[in-house]
Amino acid sequence: MNTNLVIIPARGRPDKAQVAFDALKEHSVISDLLIGLDDDDADNYPEMEGVIREVNPRLRMNGTLNLLVKKYQDKYETISFMGDDHLVRTTEWDKKLYESIRTRGFGISYGNDLFQGENLPTMVMMSTNISKELGFFAPPRLIHLYMDNFWKLFGQVLSCLDYNPDVIVEHMHYMAGKSKVDAGYQEVNSSEIGNHDAEAFREYCTHQLKEDAIRVMMKVSQ
Repeated sequence: MNTNLVIIPARGRPDKAQVAFDALKEHSVISDLLIGLDDDDADNYPEMEGVIREVNPRLRMNGTLNLLVKKYQDKYETISFMGDDHLVRTTEWDKKLYESIRTRGFGISYGNDLFQGENLPTMVMMSTNISKELGFFAPPRLIHLYMDNFWKLFGQVLSCLDYNPDVIVEHMHYMAGKSKVDAGYQEVNSSEIGNHDAEAFREYCTHQLKEDAIRVMMKVSQ
């Protein structure tokens, strides 16, 4: 059995999802693959060989990700998140990101998305001994944004964050000029969601981050 599970929550972009999973199938060596779909959109996505299919009521990106992580984390050492607009370019990307986590026994690692680079982990691999102790993959109040800010900050606080610039997982984002703006991008980059998630992230950092970090470190360092 593979040690890593890749979760891609997808909505409204079946063609992009197909391309993303084709790239994952070509370049992954220790990963199982999973697509998380909304029940009002799932019929637009054909079955994909070698891809676990999960259909649930719409919970938005972070809600879907947290739901699926809780369901599967007991079966894997690490779980990776990508968007349906990420394209893996590096063979054995998963094995390379896993190495630092395996050596330390826990951690958060990410590759170069050719957009944010080291600045933000727009895709990420996290050890499940962290997510199990946290009870989430990203703070539940977040809808879509600031998830990558959380992963970077939490990894820095625990001194377990690793960036591998040679692992290319290209982010085909419209802000990078690599996609057209569509309804999905417009929705999640609205001022409403931006303001909500910014406040939710500030609240988490102010009231919960320190407590979570201490608890997780005590658990994973045993």
